[in-house]
Amino acid sequence: MEENTLVDWWIITRETIFFLLYLIVMSFFLYGNEIKQWKAWVLFILYIVHIILMKYSQKYEVAIKTSLANKMEIRALKGLAADPHTMKLFHMSPRTNAISIEMLNKVRYRLQDNYIVFEDTGIVRPLIPIVSIKLGEEQFAEPDDKALMARLNLKRAVTKIIVKLQAFKFNQQIKRTIDSRIRLPLVTPLMREVEKDDETDIGELFESDGEEQQEE
Repeated sequence: MEENTLVDWWIITRETIFFLLYLIVMSFFLYGNEIKQWKAWVLFILYIVHIILMKYSQKYEVAIKTSLANKMEIRALKGLAADPHTMKLFHMSPRTNAISIEMLNKVRYRLQDNYIVFEDTGIVRPLIPIVSIKLGEEQFAEPDDKALMARLNLKRAVTKIIVKLQAFKFNQQIKRTIDSRIRLPLVTPLMREVEKDDETDIGELFESDGEEQQEE
């Protein structure tokens, strides 16, 4: 075996379980130093079952690993959700231009047909069609079908986030437009003064150039 070779935990766990099962059965059958024919048949059947399990090991290996991974992930997420400090850091972003969950939730809007209506200003913007998420068989899921219901809830949650992002983007555009309209009357007088100052400076510059040419 090469140095630093990694061995999958599944292989060790599977073989350990098999060997422990064989040792328990053999110890039980050899108790009393009496071997009967039915015990030999049991050992033979266990051997056949072992061969079948080894042949189809990949199928149930994937199922078991997926189940364990999901349980471990859910446990880890529950642990993070139970910690207020971790959740606070989760919502915070070191980048000022990054969109956080709080920023999305601050936008007040409602959906009316295929339009986004902003409650603060009453401005209406068309909802951009969401073509990246399509409902398949999960739209006909029954409450008892947990797998399809989980997939349906996930797609609904992602769709809701996409709508929130659209509303946030439109809201930022509206704010910039309103801010520019408010600032324009304040900036216009200053622009006029700057234009006057520029004309005076340019006139003086031409006059000074003309005087220098006359002197020459």
